[in-house]
Amino acid sequence: CLPAVLNHIETVGLPGSLATMLGLSLGSLAARSRQSARPIFCIANFTQTIASLALFGLLIPPLSALSFAYPWLRSLGVRGVGDAPAIIALVIYSLLPIVRNTYTGLKNVGPAIVNAGAGMGMSRWQRLRAIETPLAAPLILEGVRTAAVQSVGLTAVAALIGAGGLGWFIFQGLGQAAPALIMLGTIPILFLALVVDALMRLAVQAATPKGLAGRPA
Repeated sequence: CLPAVLNHIETVGLPGSLATMLGLSLGSLAARSRQSARPIFCIANFTQTIASLALFGLLIPPLSALSFAYPWLRSLGVRGVGDAPAIIALVIYSLLPIVRNTYTGLKNVGPAIVNAGAGMGMSRWQRLRAIETPLAAPLILEGVRTAAVQSVGLTAVAALIGAGGLGWFIFQGLGQAAPALIMLGTIPILFLALVVDALMRLAVQAATPKGLAGRPA
């Protein structure tokens, strides 16, 4: 069971990191450009309407074609089944809460604070890095927390396409009508979700400026 737990954590962690970087970039772009915000949120919202199994299935043909057309991709592990479609699907599903919270967090930074930074001669990048992002960090991390906890559960479904993890026990148990196997996969997933949620809540608290810690969200 331990190798499956470690595989599950790895499958959650990699797409979570990729989704966080991409979500921060897209959320920042949406906050800076009204023209970019509409298509970004349109695509992010649309992907959430696709059922997880359907998305895994949609990724199989193009990834299979790429792996046969470019053998070097196959050597890197890019195939129609396995980790590659699972990682891509989890990144897609994780984007919306991160993009939305990044956008909202940056938009909620007071204009007076931003203008004060500009008055001090700070460039737009310096204001984003030193003023806006630290103030928006608690809300951004709340989006990352939501995406991470969601991914812990969705990773179980990825076992259907050979991604491994704890979902293997669940589907094996369902196929064999073996409740013990189902529980062997379900209980660690629930525990991982609780641990991830608790750790991310601690990160949110650590990122919250002391002056805002006691204020309602």
